[in-house]
Amino acid sequence: MDKKKETKNWIIVIVGIVAYLLCSVLQAMLSRKGAMAAQEAAKKAGEAAKAAVQSGNNPIAGVISQIQVVVTVVLVLFAQKKGFITALVLNSINTLYTLIFQMIIPGSTKAMPGVVVTLISIGIASVIYFYTSKTENMNEELQKSYHEAIEQNRIIEEQGETLKHMAYYDKLTGMPNRESFMENLERQIRNSGDCVMIYIDLDDFRRINDNFGHAIGDELLKQYSEKIKNYCGDKAFAAKIGGDEYGIVLGSGMTNEAIYQYAAGISGIFGDPITMGGNVYTVAASYGVASFPESAMTADDVFRCAETAMFNAKESGKNQLCFYTNRG
Repeated sequence: MDKKKETKNWIIVIVGIVAYLLCSVLQAMLSRKGAMAAQEAAKKAGEAAKAAVQSGNNPIAGVISQIQVVVTVVLVLFAQKKGFITALVLNSINTLYTLIFQMIIPGSTKAMPGVVVTLISIGIASVIYFYTSKTENMNEELQKSYHEAIEQNRIIEEQGETLKHMAYYDKLTGMPNRESFMENLERQIRNSGDCVMIYIDLDDFRRINDNFGHAIGDELLKQYSEKIKNYCGDKAFAAKIGGDEYGIVLGSGMTNEAIYQYAAGISGIFGDPITMGGNVYTVAASYGVASFPESAMTADDVFRCAETAMFNAKESGKNQLCFYTNRG
């Protein structure tokens, strides 16, 4: 695009130079013709007639001068900096030529209007170029500001997406976090007649961190999280709701036997050995189950009831599943 614009500017400059020079040639021819007419008149009628001829103005010369002004304006408007420099050079040469060869050498002031016109043309060119340059700079600044604003909006959107992801997803495993889990549980309660929550807490997982380091513990959590996500698929919503705790929301129509079978599948995930650094790791978990509307009527209460059932499972010997029982 810039190359096309550059080519167009050069074409305008060349055409402008040709047009201006043609006008200058016509001006010179008219001036020479006027001088010859004055000499002839002087021979026939004396100096008085010569003065009369010299004092006359040729209307065609005035038209040509106006054409040169138009050429100057066109050069500046459509060829920008190149056109402005060209217009200055052309009008300056024309002014010097007129001063030297039509005024100083002949000792005449007849060509004074032509000098004034070329000087005015230089002034007009300067004003137009200053204004258009200022406008172009403002447009460039606006364009730059516009693109900067777009880039800032893009960065803000990306940051917003990042913050949203951080707010709803676990940093270590990429699973939905507790916030996301509670929103899903509330949605399930609001949209379905019943639902079940399973609260999972790994048994004695702290010993792995203490004995083998947090790097091993984190890697185990990543692998278990991936296995849980694959196990649940689209049929259940799974989230990492704590350091070594998981929550699962099951849809409606789940019997106690179906829940036991589902939890047994998850237990198999944790019992499946994982080998890292020459060591083999297996863990166990305790499970608490609560349901809506049998156990509680709100998402917070269902969560609390499932957590209570999980603690009951731990107190009863760990590595087992307990249903919440309303003792009231």
